[in-house]
Amino acid sequence: MKVFFEQKKPGRARQTIAPVEMDIEGNPGTVGMLIASTVRAMVEAFNRRASDAPDSDHADTARAWLDDDCLAALAETGRVAFGIVYNDRMADPEEAIANALQCYDDGLVRMFLNGAPLGDKDSAIELKDGDTLTVVRLTLLAGRLW
Repeated sequence: MKVFFEQKKPGRARQTIAPVEMDIEGNPGTVGMLIASTVRAMVEAFNRRASDAPDSDHADTARAWLDDDCLAALAETGRVAFGIVYNDRMADPEEAIANALQCYDDGLVRMFLNGAPLGDKDSAIELKDGDTLTVVRLTLLAGRLW
């Protein structure tokens, strides 16, 4: 099933939100199942990128792939990276799902389906092909109280 995630586009000049298409398995019936499906898809994509990325021993060849246009595009986002994954450990999907569900239960993450807020993780949802999912990570601002 294809779902669109609203993702903030990186950049210093103009930060916008753009939909990004993602394929998830099956048709989740609850919020918890939706979280598990999306996290599983994201972990598989991360592990695939990590296995295809050059290691730190071949960093010089990774830098050689970047031409001036690619460097300019990366500089516009505010971060020039060479695609090197320094962690040799692959992500565990079950551990990531447990962490995401705990974050949702603790209120660190809010989710909206087509603009409507989702309830607790046992709430039933009706997900259709092409729906838009927005995930907002809530962060605490550090600073002085007075």
